[in-house]
Amino acid sequence: MFLHSWFAAVPPPPSEKPPSEADRRGVGTTALNILIVEDEFFIALDAQEQAEQLGHRVVGIAVSADQALAIIEREKPDVVLMDIRLTGGRDGIDAAREIRERFGIQSIFVSANTDPSTRRRAEALGPLAFLEKPLTRDRLSQALSRLAK
Repeated sequence: MFLHSWFAAVPPPPSEKPPSEADRRGVGTTALNILIVEDEFFIALDAQEQAEQLGHRVVGIAVSADQALAIIEREKPDVVLMDIRLTGGRDGIDAAREIRERFGIQSIFVSANTDPSTRRRAEALGPLAFLEKPLTRDRLSQALSRLAK
């Protein structure tokens, strides 16, 4: 409860307008089932809150590629918000490749790792988007809107 209150008390960045009531209820879009793959606890919680405020459902949070695959087999999400650096031996790019090949589920990369070689590897998979951290509600909304019509 404390963490939820802490996130709710943080004002949006100055460049981002607060969500309208329609945004919070997901009016005009289809609610998506989202898996978040992120090994930083507070970043994962923030992404979850933003997705839910946009009217979507977070089906799980994974910290590794293996954990993500286990959740996907059980929950069958519509899309994955994928960090690149993960706990364990595999990175998010490898995980996204396997997820797309095995399940046909696309990823949206959310990462602070924007060096050219990492970005090329990620973009070679044809993700829905590549969003730089920190994640903003506007950028997340635009990326998810490609699926939520």
